[in-house]
Amino acid sequence: MKKTIILLIILIVAAAAAWFLYQKFNSQSDSKLETPDPSKEIEVFLPAQGTTTVGTRFVIYGKGRAFENTINYRISDDGGKQLYVGSFMTNAEAGVFGYFHQEVDLAKILKTIPQKIGLDVLELSAKDGSDTNKTSFELVVDQNSTTVFVYLINDKLDPEVTCEKTYSVARIVSKTTAVLKVAIEELLRGASNIDEGADFHSAINSGVKLNSTRIEDGIAYLDFDNRLEELVAGSCRVQFIRRQIEATAKQFSTVKEVIISINGRTEPVLQP
Repeated sequence: MKKTIILLIILIVAAAAAWFLYQKFNSQSDSKLETPDPSKEIEVFLPAQGTTTVGTRFVIYGKGRAFENTINYRISDDGGKQLYVGSFMTNAEAGVFGYFHQEVDLAKILKTIPQKIGLDVLELSAKDGSDTNKTSFELVVDQNSTTVFVYLINDKLDPEVTCEKTYSVARIVSKTTAVLKVAIEELLRGASNIDEGADFHSAINSGVKLNSTRIEDGIAYLDFDNRLEELVAGSCRVQFIRRQIEATAKQFSTVKEVIISINGRTEPVLQP
């Protein structure tokens, strides 16, 4: 009787051990069959994830690694019909992750702007031309407002910090004919939380007020209050402030030159 009990115990232990080993082996086999998530070869930061609305002008900004450093983008209507295909380069050497920035003006690339568009940012396979590493957006195009660009600093796009290069981000504002005034006021608001999350920032002091704007013979006259140059030190920062203001004003074809003044004073202004 005792031998029978001992034998039963041995059989139970053996069966349990066999079950355990089977489960362990099966689990390991399953894990070997699982394909790990590939590292993102292309990441899009602007439009930000979750964005549902853009203006007629917007920016594509992100990080990627692609064949010959070429990132492609494709615009389609809400029925999937392809309307436009474009491409741009990253700022890195071949085979290395780099950053990209592309302005998109729908009025310039499309005959008719639909109410909704699909935006794909992707790489085309060097082997067969198929889509790879694709990020897609479904976007409503706000055509009842005005879109302006404001120009900020981005150290990822300008890692050498040249003190001169600025890069655009889009702002959707109420429809207006005073686009220069509105664009400069938007610039003075500084980088938004989304901008900052996408590596953009401004050299301009917070709280600067725009006194007046006017355009005469292709020259934009922009007058600010004292806050513009308050506690501003260093030639690099001064250059960045000038470049931000000038680039934001010169996005408009009517502006060829920019003169900055502070409470009517043009000299000296923004001295390092």
